[in-house]
Amino acid sequence: MGQRSRQFASNRALVGGLLAGLIASCDAPAPRFEAPLTSGVITLPTPATQRFDDRLSAGGLPAALRASAHAELAVDLLDEAGALVVALPRERFDATVLGGGAIALDALAQDGYALVLGSGFTSVYNPVVPLGLLQLAGAVVSEPARHGYTRVVGAAGGELAIVHHGDWHPGLFDSAMQVGPGIVEGGQLDIRPTERQRPPYVRAFVAVCRSHYLAGIAPQPMHLYDLGQRLLAYFERSGRQCDEVANLSGDREALLAVASEDGQTVAYFGNPALPKAAIVAFRPRPLT
Repeated sequence: MGQRSRQFASNRALVGGLLAGLIASCDAPAPRFEAPLTSGVITLPTPATQRFDDRLSAGGLPAALRASAHAELAVDLLDEAGALVVALPRERFDATVLGGGAIALDALAQDGYALVLGSGFTSVYNPVVPLGLLQLAGAVVSEPARHGYTRVVGAAGGELAIVHHGDWHPGLFDSAMQVGPGIVEGGQLDIRPTERQRPPYVRAFVAVCRSHYLAGIAPQPMHLYDLGQRLLAYFERSGRQCDEVANLSGDREALLAVASEDGQTVAYFGNPALPKAAIVAFRPRPLT
């Protein structure tokens, strides 16, 4: 091979390598937002140097929630897997949906909420851009998605409800967020076993029951099918009559945080200081 031929071959190899690099970079997955799986207890007001990078033990999380929660909240473990629920009496707590970059810690520390849960499904690029419906104070700020997220969690007059996304209309709720899938519908498991073929994730979920709302978290990665089975077993064991349960988040972020009645502490799973696309928030009703 002559000098010119060798140079041509070398140039072709170089160009081929550059093209391969460009193609590989185009095929590389987009960076995904994933909130750190933190948990703990903080004292209010938080200092400017407050960090959220620790994690409680499996037994430490329910203990922290019980110690910090409003006296009328009850923390129950579903089973040894670590998933838990916080029960709120419906007649004592008003529910709403907050969003647009809402910060859970501010809702708890400044706005009088006792528990926040979320945080909705978001863009892979931006944790405060919702995927699907977001309705705040009656105004629709993000249009419903036709596919993928089958439930809407909404509040009207302080009462929380879960409906199919196709049944939602702008006058149904004061505030609402599109979530899914449904875990339990009409008191029956609404997840197929094939869901186990997908990766497990940490979960945040909400249940509407006859006398209570349940705010739940699965701090260890779990399939929704398994979570649904654990929930049905818990409902039977505890006597709670819960017809509807919806998954609020999973693949990127899950949040549950409670504030003490005296406003001195917050116990949390998930970073409560990060802005959220949407969260469900519960506030005690004034005593009459």
